[in-house]
Amino acid sequence: MSLDSTPDERRAFILGALQTKGRLSTAEVSEHFSVSDDTARRDFREMAAEGLIKRVHGAALPISPGTLSFQGRYKVSADHKVKLARRAAQIVLRDQVVIVDGGTSNLELARQLPKDLRATIVTNSPLIATVTNEHSHLEVILLGGVFDKRSQMTLGAKVLEQLHSMNADLCFIGVHGLHQDLGLTTAGYDEVAIKSAMIAAAAEVVAIATPDKIGTAAAYKIGPLSLIDILVTEDNAKSRALLDNTNIKTILD
Repeated sequence: MSLDSTPDERRAFILGALQTKGRLSTAEVSEHFSVSDDTARRDFREMAAEGLIKRVHGAALPISPGTLSFQGRYKVSADHKVKLARRAAQIVLRDQVVIVDGGTSNLELARQLPKDLRATIVTNSPLIATVTNEHSHLEVILLGGVFDKRSQMTLGAKVLEQLHSMNADLCFIGVHGLHQDLGLTTAGYDEVAIKSAMIAAAAEVVAIATPDKIGTAAAYKIGPLSLIDILVTEDNAKSRALLDNTNIKTILD
């Protein structure tokens, strides 16, 4: 390749390669454009500062949609969320105790629950509690704590204390990124402890993942992919590659 590549040309290549490959190293950029490793690292550093990519050691990953505002995330892959949430709602059985983490996919899940379902929903999302108003047979337990405006969830020690007393059948965990190497990630530091406690409090853990989350990573790690028992996602090359060599049960749309 030409030695005279511009930063814009390299950026376009990096973003395109991440869309198709899901990971790109500085060495690959250096070799492709015949530039130094320092130049490739500088490109990654500047792109990460602008929120275009997620940097890891020696490489870049696609950015997770979790960096957007709640309203912005709700609009991302909205049609996909409805379809996947409708499938995920079928997992919930009568009389189960179900922890529903906050997040836009789980908000859609709550909307899709059958109106005649009798179950107990435990959530740290006031929005999720509110959309179940028409579900007359659902008992809803809203976990109290500090309300986080970014995530639209309650967080903090009080929420953890309440979760430690739970013994639920299911947990629908909210994640911002699912990556083969980095596992489950989220955009909020204070969310990690809450999500970990939710996972520990349930017999079975479910995640709903729209295509934009597969192969991406957010800033804070929850744990390995193996924490999930069931993944509800779309059947495509990225999801199949992610699930290779795992024991995760999948419900593919």
